[in-house]
Amino acid sequence: MAKEFERTGSRLVSNRKAMITFSTTVAQAIATHAEATYPDECVGLLLGRFADTHKLVVAAYPVENRWAGQVTLAETDDPESRRDRFYLDPRDYLRADRAAQAQGLEVIGCYHSHPDHPAHPSARDLVGAQGIGGSTFAFVIQRVDQGTATELTSWLLLDDTSAFEPEEVIVTD
Repeated sequence: MAKEFERTGSRLVSNRKAMITFSTTVAQAIATHAEATYPDECVGLLLGRFADTHKLVVAAYPVENRWAGQVTLAETDDPESRRDRFYLDPRDYLRADRAAQAQGLEVIGCYHSHPDHPAHPSARDLVGAQGIGGSTFAFVIQRVDQGTATELTSWLLLDDTSAFEPEEVIVTD
């Protein structure tokens, strides 16, 4: 029998591969939200349960992309473009958290879309992720090509917040 945990300094770390499971209904809800907001990015939260390194998503909680040029990122950027950025209002997060608690669930991650761009975290995603969640919080990206949802990926922020690592995505009936 393989060891399930190893010691890293004073912490016990699971050797089991991280994974996130969506029903086809939840995965379709994310895809539909992403297609509806195309060519802008969509954003939402994932309600579900943690079980060690596994997450079960029970519901997608779509919210409005409230990006309005809150931060100047580069001189060449259109500061009000929602095509390659989003803003998740903390009040929306609080509403999602209350909805999750009412169902005996937790906010276990967030999702957003990448219109006409790979479903890999961008430098903006890395900066934004550092203010939310933690190393078990899922950062899900729905790729949308020419208005059609394609690839769905999930990422975990490393403890040192320097990068993301991929998380296995499972979609079941």
